[in-house]
Amino acid sequence: SSDRNLLMIVRRSVDRMLKLVNQLMDFNKLEEYTLTLQVGLTDAISIISKNLDVFRYNMTNKNITLQTSGIEDSFITWLDEDKLDKIIGNLMSNALKFTPAGGKIEISFDVVNADELVQSFGKEVAKWHKYIKISVINSGSDIPEDEMEKIFGRYYQITNQPAENHTMGTGIGLYYSRRLAMLHHGFLKAIQPEQMHGAQFTLVIPADEAAYADDTKVKRSVEQQEVFPLPGSKEPVSVIEDEKLTVMVIDDDTEIALYLKTLLSPYYKVICRFDADSAIKTMKENAPDCILCDVVMPGKDGYALCSEVREDMQLCHLPIILVTANAAMQNQVKGLNVGANAYVTKPFDPDYLLAMIHSQIQNQENVRKILSSSTKTGNMEENVLSPQDKKFMTELYELMENELSNSELNVVEIAERMHMSRTKFYYKVKGLTGENPGTFFKTYKLNRAAEMILEGKYTISEISDMAGFSTVSVFSKSFKKQFGTAPSSYKE
Repeated sequence: SSDRNLLMIVRRSVDRMLKLVNQLMDFNKLEEYTLTLQVGLTDAISIISKNLDVFRYNMTNKNITLQTSGIEDSFITWLDEDKLDKIIGNLMSNALKFTPAGGKIEISFDVVNADELVQSFGKEVAKWHKYIKISVINSGSDIPEDEMEKIFGRYYQITNQPAENHTMGTGIGLYYSRRLAMLHHGFLKAIQPEQMHGAQFTLVIPADEAAYADDTKVKRSVEQQEVFPLPGSKEPVSVIEDEKLTVMVIDDDTEIALYLKTLLSPYYKVICRFDADSAIKTMKENAPDCILCDVVMPGKDGYALCSEVREDMQLCHLPIILVTANAAMQNQVKGLNVGANAYVTKPFDPDYLLAMIHSQIQNQENVRKILSSSTKTGNMEENVLSPQDKKFMTELYELMENELSNSELNVVEIAERMHMSRTKFYYKVKGLTGENPGTFFKTYKLNRAAEMILEGKYTISEISDMAGFSTVSVFSKSFKKQFGTAPSSYKE
């Protein structure tokens, strides 16, 4: 059900926030050398699988191929479950962040001995009986050779990544993970993958009870989720009816995007995109009726997306609501200055957000009604259209007026005269007026005919010719369909 899916989203988000808080607390203990191990018999592969379940949805939405090796069974060994979970979570989060859409992530698990480690890494290790080796590989940009070790420095962030990978990171994830590996008498190393461009992180820790002091061994406690199991999580099934309007959600946090999709799906078709570039590409192919966009995103942020949309003639009419956790007034002003129609701060009341979306779509519908009943922009109120849309409609009204009697004028010719491709012109007129260009041109002809009837200077036959209709009969039928009365009775 919808409520169950929302509950699972909230649960995962709370778990993630709790894990981040715990990591910060552990980080302080690491710095003070007071963090200790708590090892017990644990299924190492189960920890990997649980993390895969958390990140699988994110991978699917970035169209990332996941390949696994060695995790089909289970492997019970001595380790600190919490520490390994945090290391794996950091490595997988890092891989997801730096893997481009359509890329690949590989996760492998193996059990090796000390001699194999020396051969593979040229690294002397204690001669414990066996070790577990976990590798996380992602496609994408290579890590420069001179930064392979630097990336494990505290607060260090790699410098050569593409703009789309720039995030609001802290630079402590890899530092923290390596320190946990060392605490576990193991190591974490970055190398260049053999088969592709990208990065490979390999974690090695002892899988031998003798590696751990007696005072670090504890009886494994039962996790809360096992005591209070939640229903299995399934992605919500969205029932999409043709008459629903479309809302595009743009947020790099897939949990937030999924929450918004679940919230909005009963009322709208919902399209989710996770970066600005793919969102704009989709807008040009299938323009939504309203856009919800997060402000803080990798690469182009919400402000940059808003500016780009407002500068694009095909898209500039689309209503945009910026959504962010930053409630500072200067940020709200910045959002409005770059062209946002509204600004909503997190956390938000769902009813308020739904009302805001409805309001923006209703405003757009009101504009469409005005445009479909007008013959020029000069009679419209000042703020009905943006300056760019007003310029477009003024030129279009003038072109249609000049070609009013031309019954042969088609959409291709109009688009060429407006210096736009046929496709862009179609989507612009459709999005702005709610009608396709051919229908809108006919509506304009009938509106002008109605104005001329009220002026009383011409006969119905003359007006029919001036409006470019082939016969008076065709004109009369079209006029009655538009206005509900015959041309001869319209003035009465």
